Amino acid sequence: MNKAPILLLLFCLLGCQKDKQRPEQKIFDRILFVYHLKQSVEANTWMTFDDPQYDVPLIYFTDSSSYVANPTEKFLKTFKSELVLEDGTIKIYKTQKRVDDSPFHMETGMTLGDPTPDFNYHSPFMMCSSFEETVKTIPDVGSMDEWTTMIIHEYFHGFQYKHKPYMDYYENEIVQIQPDSLTTFYKKLPWFKQSIDAENQLLIDAIAEKDSIQTKKIIQTFWGKRKQRRWQFQQKHKFSLDKFEKCYETMEGTARYVEFSLYKDFAIRKPDESLLKSDSSFKSFAKFKNYNLQKDKWLYLTDKTTYFYATGFNMARLLDKLGIEYKSRLFKDGKISLEDILREPR
Repeated sequence: MNKAPILLLLFCLLGCQKDKQRPEQKIFDRILFVYHLKQSVEANTWMTFDDPQYDVPLIYFTDSSSYVANPTEKFLKTFKSELVLEDGTIKIYKTQKRVDDSPFHMETGMTLGDPTPDFNYHSPFMMCSSFEETVKTIPDVGSMDEWTTMIIHEYFHGFQYKHKPYMDYYENEIVQIQPDSLTTFYKKLPWFKQSIDAENQLLIDAIAEKDSIQTKKIIQTFWGKRKQRRWQFQQKHKFSLDKFEKCYETMEGTARYVEFSLYKDFAIRKPDESLLKSDSSFKSFAKFKNYNLQKDKWLYLTDKTTYFYATGFNMARLLDKLGIEYKSRLFKDGKISLEDILREPR
């Protein structure tokens, strides 16, 4: 019997099997990389971010399927799923049917309000579209590195929501006024926008100021400007937006702060050669080499982004500059905000 054709057939079959596995292995590598970044953020930027008690399941969507990492029991009872990878503490399942029909996901979502049978009722899930599907929606996302920073931003919202006092406060007192309302005020009221932009510039000036006495003066000017705007708004619209603004600044500002921490991390990180070989979407973190915050004005200027993302981000940076510890306090006490901590007498 001639064994050569049999061996040749075997190698061909193994090769075909490997090719079939590549697309799925790419998915596994990406999900595992995200979990690795969570560990990096905890080590370098925000302690407890990767603690198991704050873990949020990740649903990864392709154009035709869904994969979920570390799902809840309720999720597995809701969606027929097959365990396709187990790597340490991470279990990845593939659902028999796509979780939903939405063409794009990049958010941490859950159902609030009256009890429902939804798999994510009071249970946050990080949901992201694959890199390929994300690029279709947001063409400016040029590499896997940028895609992962977006995911970590959303993952941080899951971390926030897993703090019960924060979640209770958000659900009972904040959620009825959505961020779009604040954005509308900024876009439709010129005097409101002008004040916000000036307040944000004062935060930036305070971060840059080297003299401590001058820094305090700038911060006091900031408080005066902010107080006047809020008083004027309440007089005209018979509504106080203070607690909503403080909450959304803290929610989005800290998520942006954590996202930004990866830019600095990627600037010094050496590329994982195995990832570069298996997934051409990784580009050696080239975008972040010699990174300079000044060029990414959307991170810190209110007229380049949703305004409270920028003011919250700058408040966090100012607290860092002043040496004021705030990370261990946020979210554990539901309503405490970046603004509250910055206002405290010292």
